[in-house]
Amino acid sequence: MGEIRMKTCLTAMLVVLAFCFGTAGAQELIRMDTYAFDSTRRPAAVFDHDIHNEAAELDDCAVCHHVWENGTLVEDESSEDSPCSECHGVNPTQENEMALANAFHTKCRSCHIDKGAGPILCGQCHRKMQGGE
Repeated sequence: MGEIRMKTCLTAMLVVLAFCFGTAGAQELIRMDTYAFDSTRRPAAVFDHDIHNEAAELDDCAVCHHVWENGTLVEDESSEDSPCSECHGVNPTQENEMALANAFHTKCRSCHIDKGAGPILCGQCHRKMQGGE
């Protein structure tokens, strides 16, 4: 009987550990925020922020989360606490000529093309998250 209890305990612990590690891994995935759009043709882009930045050797958040004022890039300032749609509307304006979808695509794809690494085709970024989210 002791062997059965031990196996049951061990199995239960493995299930709990698998759940914890599986949940932690899923939380690393980031879905780009597309709430500004009324509708989208594809799911929002999904990627693991930390793995992406490590692989791309990005230390400076402002590389992606940039700040522009009066048509000039503001050095060493990051917009990481603001949604992209705060500056980039769904439709271009006089203040910001680059629409939100174009801003996403230009920033991400152009970097991937320049570096010769990373996804550049639609379905490589716009994919369903695991678990049906």
